[in-house]
Amino acid sequence: MSITILAVGSQGDVQPYLALAVGLKNAGYKVRFAANSNFAGLAAHYNLEFFSIQLDSFEFTQNSQTQSWLDVEFIPSLILRTNRVIRPMLDQIMKDVFAACQGSETVIYHSYALPFVYYIGKQLDILCIPANLHPMPTRSYPAILSNIKRSPSKTLNLLTHLLVHQLSWQVFLPVVRKHWNGKTLPPFIGPYREILKGREPILCGYSPLVLPISEDLPGHVSITGYWFLEPHPNWRPDPALTSFLKLTPRPIYIGFGSMGNPAKNQDTANIILETLARTGVRAVLSTGWSGLGTDRPLPENIFLIKDTPHRWLFPRMAAIVHHGGAGTTGAALSAGVPSLIIPHFGDQYYWGRRVAELGVGPEPIERKKLSAERLAAAISTALHDSGMLERAASLGAKISAEDGVTRAVEIIRKHI
Repeated sequence: MSITILAVGSQGDVQPYLALAVGLKNAGYKVRFAANSNFAGLAAHYNLEFFSIQLDSFEFTQNSQTQSWLDVEFIPSLILRTNRVIRPMLDQIMKDVFAACQGSETVIYHSYALPFVYYIGKQLDILCIPANLHPMPTRSYPAILSNIKRSPSKTLNLLTHLLVHQLSWQVFLPVVRKHWNGKTLPPFIGPYREILKGREPILCGYSPLVLPISEDLPGHVSITGYWFLEPHPNWRPDPALTSFLKLTPRPIYIGFGSMGNPAKNQDTANIILETLARTGVRAVLSTGWSGLGTDRPLPENIFLIKDTPHRWLFPRMAAIVHHGGAGTTGAALSAGVPSLIIPHFGDQYYWGRRVAELGVGPEPIERKKLSAERLAAAISTALHDSGMLERAASLGAKISAEDGVTRAVEIIRKHI
């Protein structure tokens, strides 16, 4: 059985699908992993067949137009800029994804980032299994990307999901119709309703302890637990980092992944350094894709890292300060220590609120409102609130025991 797994985005978007690919490969399937070209090396570490989608997502985040898009908060402006930024790339992405599906018997795809794969499956008569890091449309809570904190009714909740999905589909629709070779053009209404009505399993790669399944979702929707990627067998930590971690007290982690504007790094670094000077806390600072902390010498209580597996690093931290991407949030929660989320964009605002609602982290601080005073107070809470520490440890142990990859592989195996 040959399986193609399709994912696009930053490392936090792609890595859970890579974990799923490794799990399926270990279960005996022939797996092709298709993702942005900058992840070829990461896939090679796990001896996976890699198909390159010809877009470097690291380079994409570095240009000024993308940074302007990532700074948008007002929804109408976000929609307009999404069209300008994303649509010009879709023609090439569509061609690459279509080619990646050739010769496959089953396709597993990121159903929010690549919804058009549903129609590729129809065109090629291939079984396509949707997989996502966000919940499917439900009446239980508003759409994560709507950024609505509280909704007065279940009907409005469902409408926010439909609206977000439909607005997203309008970005894809012209390009999908351009490449369509079937009998009937893909409809104006996106494929999400048809996906829910179908018989194929729908996989959600997060923990039901973080976001429980809703009663109004069909039975073929499965919340499997997070899809964690373990460090590859040949990976070894930097000896200097290991020595730093042996010292006491435990450091905190600070890093924002693919988020962060290189042009604003100096301001962000100043806030972090002032905060750590005020609190006396030791820290592991991740440069991320923006190069945070690389423009200056750092004091001895800060250790600068580039790319260290979260699954290895996070359990060795006293607390984790991060941007709140879905993948990073899952890894942080599983570590069993408090999380402090500094949301920059999109779903990060929701995960920041959710972590606070679960009582395993302080209230999130939006990046535009970040200050040394606010950050110092939140770090103090994360390190000294005994109830928060106990809840974080308990939730982390339960999430780590779920084994979402194994559960997802079992569901896929039963279906195909």
